[in-house]
Amino acid sequence: MRDIDSSPHDEACANIGSHGTANNSSPSREIRSAPGKRTAGVVPLFLVKQVVAAEIGRFGRAVREIHIVRTGCHYYAVTTVTGQEAVGHD
Repeated sequence: MRDIDSSPHDEACANIGSHGTANNSSPSREIRSAPGKRTAGVVPLFLVKQVVAAEIGRFGRAVREIHIVRTGCHYYAVTTVTGQEAVGHD
């Protein structure tokens, strides 16, 4: 009879040496968001107003949409969608 901690298989795991494991990291330059879309991050409710103001200050008239989605408890994900600047509008 086997111990509780022993593995039911005697052969080595087929995934050893796999290059898709959590131990490997990809450089941040390879992971990109959609063009014109930026996630400001997950913030608590009391900071949503400041994050929205900072995004508008950063992108100005290029802001087309700001999405605020509740993620859990009192935290919200803020995503800014930008586009071409409005020409001729003041």
